[in-house]
Amino acid sequence: MTTDSGQVRPFADVLRDIRNGQVSDEAAAAMQQLVAAVREHGKKGAMTLTLTVEPMKGNEAALMVVGEVTVKAPKAPPRAAVFFADTDHNLVRDDPRQIALPGLREVGRAVNHDNVKEINK
Repeated sequence: MTTDSGQVRPFADVLRDIRNGQVSDEAAAAMQQLVAAVREHGKKGAMTLTLTVEPMKGNEAALMVVGEVTVKAPKAPPRAAVFFADTDHNLVRDDPRQIALPGLREVGRAVNHDNVKEINK
């Protein structure tokens, strides 16, 4: 691409040169994680690539370029647990206003012998 100020180097080429391609690799991995989170939770997310350019101290011709990738991925809302407040305002799992059932026990299953077939070996 050419502009009024001359030839423009492709942005992807510059990005690959920052920290020997590490920022580009981080961005690719972050995008993959973001897409997975968006698909899992059905909500939007965002990825930001921030490039900071500043002059290098002691060398007017050199520029320091720092790349940083950040992701704001959707996540599942925290799961709530149900509690009740007792008369002392303590949280308890059982509703103190309800009458407690007497201890329950498991009862064996009844077998209808009329429908059972004997197998002789």
